Amino acid sequence: MKNKRVLIAETSKTISRILAEALKEAGYSIKECTDGIEALKLHYKENYDIILASSLLPNIDGFNLCRIVKGTRKLSKTVFIICTPSIVNESKFWADAAQSDGLYEPSPENIHYLLTLIDKGLARTAEIKDETTDNPYRKTKETNDKELNDTALIKLVTEAFGEDFFKLNLIKNAFNAENYIWDIDSLLIHISSTISGIYAYDALGIIINDETLIEYYDYSDSLTKNDVDDFKKICRSDFTSRISSRKEFNWKTSITIENIIETLSDDNIKLKNYEFFPIDPSKKLPITLHISTSDSRPIDMTTQKRIDFFVETYSIVIEKAIVFRKIEGSERKIRLAFSRFLPTKVINSIVQGDKTVTSAIGEQRKVAILMADIRNFTALTEQNEPEAVITFLNNYFTKMGNIIKKHGGTIDKFMGDEIMALFGVPESFKYNADRAANAAVEMIEEVKNMDTHLLKFPEGQKFEIGIGIHYGEPISGTIGSEDKKEYTVIGDDVNIASRVQNLTKLYGTPILITGQVRRDIEEAEKDKDLGKYLLEKTSFKTRYLDNVKVKGKSIPVEIFEIMGTDNNYSENFLMNYSKGLYQYLMGNFYGAQDYLRIAKILMPKDKATKVLLERCKEFARSKPKDWDGAITLTNK
Repeated sequence: MKNKRVLIAETSKTISRILAEALKEAGYSIKECTDGIEALKLHYKENYDIILASSLLPNIDGFNLCRIVKGTRKLSKTVFIICTPSIVNESKFWADAAQSDGLYEPSPENIHYLLTLIDKGLARTAEIKDETTDNPYRKTKETNDKELNDTALIKLVTEAFGEDFFKLNLIKNAFNAENYIWDIDSLLIHISSTISGIYAYDALGIIINDETLIEYYDYSDSLTKNDVDDFKKICRSDFTSRISSRKEFNWKTSITIENIIETLSDDNIKLKNYEFFPIDPSKKLPITLHISTSDSRPIDMTTQKRIDFFVETYSIVIEKAIVFRKIEGSERKIRLAFSRFLPTKVINSIVQGDKTVTSAIGEQRKVAILMADIRNFTALTEQNEPEAVITFLNNYFTKMGNIIKKHGGTIDKFMGDEIMALFGVPESFKYNADRAANAAVEMIEEVKNMDTHLLKFPEGQKFEIGIGIHYGEPISGTIGSEDKKEYTVIGDDVNIASRVQNLTKLYGTPILITGQVRRDIEEAEKDKDLGKYLLEKTSFKTRYLDNVKVKGKSIPVEIFEIMGTDNNYSENFLMNYSKGLYQYLMGNFYGAQDYLRIAKILMPKDKATKVLLERCKEFARSKPKDWDGAITLTNK
C-alpha cells in the first residue's frame, strides 16, 4: 500500500479528518479538498490511485465526479468510492450508474469496511490488461503537467458522460430544480450552471415571456460593453420575432438579472457564434435560450442534442416557476388591497383559501362594532383646501387602520370621515369587545399626537374624534350586486353602534361603549390567562353614564364612558355622580339633583353631569309616563 495516494473530497471537516487519520495509519498518503471541480482538476493533474468523494460535494457531486473519472481514459484506472450519509436504493442506483467501486457510509466504527472496499478496488483494477485500449479501465497512470481549464473541463465532462447517464442526471437535476421554482432568480442561476456543464459559452441569455419580461444574462468579464449590448439586442430581436403571440415588448420595464463569469484572461474576446433555442415548443409560455461563444465553430451534434434534451426537460420546471410567479403576483395584489383593512393573519387565511374565514357568510356572530367619527368635519372642510383635507384624511385613516389591525380588528368601510371597524369577523378572537375598547383608547391617544399644522380650524376648535362601540350579533356576509360586492355586517347592532358614537357629542366624552362591551371587558379582566389573547392591554376604567333608548329602538341600552388618561375624576366626584345616576334611574329626580349638583361643583365642565342634572329638573316638574329608567332619544 505504500506510495498509494488518496484524494479525499469531503465537505464535512469532521468526516474528512476521520478518513484521513485512518488512511494515514494504514499507510496511504492523503490529499484533501472540499469541492467537486477542485477534486477533478487535482485528479486530472496528479492521477490519484484512490478517490473518496462525498455524494454531497458542491458543483460536481460524488456520483457525477465518479462517472467523469470512470469515463475518462486518462483517469479511469482509479479506485473510486462514494461516501454517502445513508446507503439507500437511490444512492445504490446512482453509484451503479456511475460505475463506482463501492458505497461507504462514513463512521469511526466501520473504517475496516472502507479498507476492505479499497483493497477489492485495487485488486480489480490490477487485473485489467494494458493492451485493451478500448477498455474504460485502461491501466494508465501518467500525470499531466497542464492545468484543466474551463473549456477542457467542459469537454472532459461531455465526453465522459454517456447519453443514458447524461439524460438520467439531467432529469435528476431538473427534479431538484423544483426547489427553486419559488425564486425565479435562483432558478435562472441553477439553469445557467446546468447549461455551463453542457457547453462552454461566453454569453448566455434567457428571456421569459412573463407579464413583465424577465431577462437573464450570464457573460464573461472579458467581453466588451459593446459586445454585451449587441448580444442583448440580438437576443431581444430574436425573442420578438419568434414570439408572435405577444403584442407589446417593453424592454425598458423588463426585469434584468445579470451575472458575470470571471475569467483568468485579460484579453478581450469577440463573440463569433450564436445559437437560439425555443425552450417551450407549445408557445403557451414561451421562453427563449440564447448562447454565444468566441469559437467560430458551430455546436457539435452531440452538444446540440443535449441542449435540446435540456430544453425539453426544463421547460416543465420553468413553466411551473412562471405559474407560481403569476400566483405570487396575484397574492401580492390581494395582500396590498386588503392590508389597509385586514390584519395579516386574516389576509394569510384568505390567500391560503382557509374556509374558516368565509364560514360565517350569512351567519350571526358575536361582533364588536366600532364607529369613529371626526368632530365638526363639515366645518373643517369649509376652512381648508380639498388637497390638504384629503392628505390629512389619508394619514389619519392609515394611523387608525394600523391600530385597529394591531388589536385584531378589520376596517369594514370608510364613510366620508367615519370609520367602521369590526372585531369578530371575518376571524374571531376571544374578548373581541375588549380588543375594540383597547383599540379605541389607543386611537384617542394617537389623535392627540397627530400633526395638524397643515389644517386650519375654526376658532376655539381642535382636532377630535368620537368613538362608539357596541357588542352584538349582526348578520355577516358578502353583500352587493354582481358588479360590486363587499364583506360586511348588517342589522340593529350596527345602528346601535352608530347611535352610541353620535352620543359622544351629547355626553362630551371621546369613547362610549354599551353594557355588552362593558361585560366583555369585565370577563377579560377576570381571566388569568388574558396574556394569551391580548398582545397589548391598555389600563382604563369605565363610568356608567346613562340608560338610553336610541332612535328607533325600544330596548334600553346602558352606556359607559371609557375614562382615558385625561379624565382626572376625583373619587368624590365619581361617588356623587354614581349616586345621582342611581336615584335618577329609580325615578327619584329630586334626590338625584342633590348628588348631581355636588358633582357639577366638583367637575363643572363635565357635560354628562350637566345633561343628567337638566333632565332631572325637567322630570321633577313632569315625570315621564311609564318611567323605566331609560331616556328615549329622538336624534340620531
